[in-house]
Amino acid sequence: MQRATTRARAKARRDATAKAALRKQRADRWLVAAATLLTLALVASFWFVTYVPAALGWSAQVLLLCLVVAAGAGRALLGQSVRAEETGGESEARWKRALLTWPVVALAAILPYLHSLNVGFLSDDFGLYYGASHATSAAHALSANALPGFLRPVAILLWWAGAKMWGGAPMGYHAANLLLHAGNAVLVYLLGKRWIGSSYAGFLAGMLFALHPLHVEPVVWICCNADLLCTFFCLLSLLGVEVALTGATTAWRRAAALAGSSVAFALALMSKEAALALPGVVFILLMVRGEVRRWQRTAAVMAPYVLLVVGYLAWRLLTLGSLGGYRVHLNLWNTVFPSAPLRHFAAFLFPVNRMLVATLTGPWLLYAMALVMVIGLHWWVRGLVWLPTKRLALWAGFLLVMAVPVWALPAATADLQHSRFAYLPTIGLAWLFGDLCTGRGATWRRSGAVALTALLVAGSLTAWYVVPWRVAHAKAEQVIEAGTGLLQQLEREQPSAVLYVQGLSGEYRGAQVMTNCLPQAVRLRLGRPAALRVVSTGGDVTPEVFALSTLMPNEYLAAWQDESGSFTLLRRGGGGKRPPSQGPSP
Repeated sequence: MQRATTRARAKARRDATAKAALRKQRADRWLVAAATLLTLALVASFWFVTYVPAALGWSAQVLLLCLVVAAGAGRALLGQSVRAEETGGESEARWKRALLTWPVVALAAILPYLHSLNVGFLSDDFGLYYGASHATSAAHALSANALPGFLRPVAILLWWAGAKMWGGAPMGYHAANLLLHAGNAVLVYLLGKRWIGSSYAGFLAGMLFALHPLHVEPVVWICCNADLLCTFFCLLSLLGVEVALTGATTAWRRAAALAGSSVAFALALMSKEAALALPGVVFILLMVRGEVRRWQRTAAVMAPYVLLVVGYLAWRLLTLGSLGGYRVHLNLWNTVFPSAPLRHFAAFLFPVNRMLVATLTGPWLLYAMALVMVIGLHWWVRGLVWLPTKRLALWAGFLLVMAVPVWALPAATADLQHSRFAYLPTIGLAWLFGDLCTGRGATWRRSGAVALTALLVAGSLTAWYVVPWRVAHAKAEQVIEAGTGLLQQLEREQPSAVLYVQGLSGEYRGAQVMTNCLPQAVRLRLGRPAALRVVSTGGDVTPEVFALSTLMPNEYLAAWQDESGSFTLLRRGGGGKRPPSQGPSP
């Protein structure tokens, strides 16, 4: 009797302890939820309501950092996470039977962009095509280098091959971009499936990457094929490392996989310099898998990457005379704590082209979209507590490390311009999304509803965001037609006429129009050299100063009028030196 009483008391104490722990866990959940919602409300208010780029300063970065801290606090309060692989089962098998996964991912990457196939060349495209079309051979195209200050031979060769196969028909170049984007989405799916251990998670990651509206600029703007190529070869290299670590059963197969990953990394470096950060991701992967303890295996994986980076940097020094690249000014914020990962994080979770939405629909849709995204992000943050710490470190590490080459470069603006710089780093966030949807805290129905809603919203926004690029193409045609007509008219008056222009329509709601390469576009239209120059607004001579200078008798100054869609002749006659025309600025 006494023993039974003791057991009953012990059981009551255990039950009371369990109930107290449950109450604490619920209180912690509400605390994390409240902190997260408050942070998200502040972020949304800055991002959608009071967005002023010049005055925003550090506010957005600080608020996003608060969000990350809130998520980390949630993980600490709620204790150890549970592995997502423990929650597979019948739902996973159902998805495997129901879907031919990778063809669906590839098709999803193409469908929203089908109406971009008839978008013509824009801005830098003209300069790159002009250089490729005038090259007599592949070696000539490489030696001419239409991208001064950059070393991207693979991208240059793609332009040269396109000029031989499709000539001046932009549809072929767009098709190549779509195929590259589809290939990248499939690789995101394959790597996500391997790393998360779930076909469903990999499928959702690949689908979100395929449909995400942040990727409209790099997919639709043809000159961004360098970003697509670099991403393709980086993912291929990571897949080779993964096969070498887990899939290779013999030494020679492991060596072949590592050799393939090294070749892919070399091609990524020759596509765009953003691939320089990839060895950091490989090292994080080795740490997550515990391979760093096996120093011989770690050395075998990392040595080719280190050697290729050293050789690539030496090649740049010999070829360019310096490391080359973008000329940027590093400020204190970018140097001490790089804001690029946080900016990419914000643009990925809030991919709203505010200029397009506010102009066409008014602020009500902007606020509605903000509310939907805040609710969805709250679900994301609450799900972080169920993720394995190592995998969460891998996703965050991928975003952080791959953003290193673009720390000091422009982030996606209010109209998602410059979003090409986020194409590669945000893959880590796509994997995070797939991982969250298969975590233990996400029931099948709820995660399926969230995933379907996210994909539908992303795909709809992507198809909509292609529309400004179609309008931008029409505007570019206006500029080229008007510039060509005016030059021909002046040449009838003065055979040696030289036309200087200013005030070009640079972009339209995030889509490039004619920021650069108008002289090359006019030359292509005329089929002969054209004496047309664009007055540089970034040099010492501004359009205003140039307008007051003296022109030679055969020189003319015109300004583009966007309202009327034509050039207005401002000045003729006089003398003085002229600034050089603008070239492509990738």
